[in-house]
Amino acid sequence: MNELTISYEDFIVKFRKTITSLGLKNSNQREYVLKILFQSNSHLSVDEIGQEVLSKCSHKISTATVYKILKLLEELKIVNCITIGKNDKKVYELNLKSHHDHMVCQECGNFIEFYNEDIEKLQKEIAKKNNFLINSHTMIIYGICDKCQ
Repeated sequence: MNELTISYEDFIVKFRKTITSLGLKNSNQREYVLKILFQSNSHLSVDEIGQEVLSKCSHKISTATVYKILKLLEELKIVNCITIGKNDKKVYELNLKSHHDHMVCQECGNFIEFYNEDIEKLQKEIAKKNNFLINSHTMIIYGICDKCQ
């Protein structure tokens, strides 16, 4: 359902240009984090990202560094952060898939990604009625999945 909208090679070229245009130096650690997120089919926590970098890139990266990288990627709208569960655990995904929304179980943390044209249409109608220009949106529905009920 949610196919990536760009290849990794094209993405990393654009990312490097963006970093340079901001006057920042690119780092291997940023690219490791991006590669892990790009290859992942799930939403990953900071610890999981660090473990995957070590496992797949043979590079140890501190938790603080992962947080710092993710903060920058969020500010650049490259990464989405979602809060799940009773302890407000945060997980991350690249913002490169076709648009979708989430339902998150607050008991087990499982996700359901979905897209509904009626919801999208209704959001546009509501914005229009309120003379509001939508730049982007994220919809997350929190509740309890059928397995945890």
